Amino acid sequence: MEAVSRGEYLIAGCRNRDIRAILFGEPAPEELKRQSGKVTRLLRLLRAHGVIAKIAKTHRYQLTEKGRSSISALHAARNATTERLMQTA
Repeated sequence: MEAVSRGEYLIAGCRNRDIRAILFGEPAPEELKRQSGKVTRLLRLLRAHGVIAKIAKTHRYQLTEKGRSSISALHAARNATTERLMQTA
């Protein structure tokens, strides 16, 4: 989710190739197909939950409003610590 929510993809969207490079780095030729399939399944899951939407007539995906709010809430919860939560209370 963090790879899809990067700022560089907010306007133009992201492709399978972009996400694959972030998650796996430079792949070996024999691993390329397996990694591409894994990213495809992850993108399909995010799309089914309404986090991302396909941009028409392209191979790109963009975050939806629901996706932006969900990912920011998950990111805040992930980075929260007990000390931070007790300071705000």
